[in-house]
Amino acid sequence: MHVIPADKLDWVEAQDDYVGLHAEGKEYLKQQTLAELEAALDPARFVRIHRSYLLNVERLARIETEGGEPKGVVLSDGTRLPLSRSGYSRLKVML
Repeated sequence: MHVIPADKLDWVEAQDDYVGLHAEGKEYLKQQTLAELEAALDPARFVRIHRSYLLNVERLARIETEGGEPKGVVLSDGTRLPLSRSGYSRLKVML
């Protein structure tokens, strides 16, 4: 069992009825839905950027666009994640 403080969590990925928690270069699998975890995390720090991804906005380095449309985000460690239009709207509100 691992306890991961929320401030160490970089991003979360949905994997069926599990979530992949990414923290400090490691991935941990937890049996929980992304919606349940999203409800438990601080909405001032975590935002759903895609139907399958939650992002700790403190890890955001830049937003990538293509033809003026949002396509993805790049984290401070170089990780790239997809960004949906609705996720972009939610992210803009937080920035």
